[in-house]
Amino acid sequence: MPVTFVSSNIFCYIYIPSDFILPIQTRSTHEIHNFLKLVSCLFTELPQCKCFTLGGWTQWFDIDNPSGTGDWELLTDLRSENPGKICDNPTDIEAVTLSGQSVAEAGEKIYKYDTTSGFVCRNEDQLDRRCNDYKVRFSCPPDVCKEVCWTKWYNRDNPSGKGDWETLNSIRKKKSKKQICPEPIYIEAVTADGDIPAINTGDNFYHYSPTIGFVCRNQDQTSGSCKDYKVRFGCPCCL
Repeated sequence: MPVTFVSSNIFCYIYIPSDFILPIQTRSTHEIHNFLKLVSCLFTELPQCKCFTLGGWTQWFDIDNPSGTGDWELLTDLRSENPGKICDNPTDIEAVTLSGQSVAEAGEKIYKYDTTSGFVCRNEDQLDRRCNDYKVRFSCPPDVCKEVCWTKWYNRDNPSGKGDWETLNSIRKKKSKKQICPEPIYIEAVTADGDIPAINTGDNFYHYSPTIGFVCRNQDQTSGSCKDYKVRFGCPCCL
């Protein structure tokens, strides 16, 4: 459940897992300490700061598809493409098909499925020689408070050519480099019209990474054209 605090130029919120239930005397000293550190973030005067965690699940990740040897959602690769988004020591992993089926429901033989390696489904292990396309997420233990400051929205390109190329380097060159940190830890993309999250549009993305930026190529879409997107980047806040 989210706890939200809004004040002038601040927008902070905490995600508290549903199993973190009071009375507080039932919680461990470590959990209470982390909770109090999170609450203290609400009163830190940082522009657009986002305070979180107390543990919980990450977002869903999908960096591969089974068009080659299978679907390889390796933890090392996921961390490389999504710096700062996966904790150092995940406590659990969940994989589902893009249509929402669990691994058990899909009924496929899985080569790797753990918090150390990640998730791998090999085509060669399947009766029909083809895995489903999967997405994965990880559960992380309680953490200390982190602050993320978001940039404004940028929309430097549109899909009239080969696609919509909102790359970090291009945006930093066109705009003041002081507006965007050199190594963002988060990225968010939404449609320019309607602010629909990119992951909900059905488009396929060539790049969606805080260190590279966002690229949607027309050639990868069944409709032949990407939607027009805008992006913003999350940077560590400077105290």
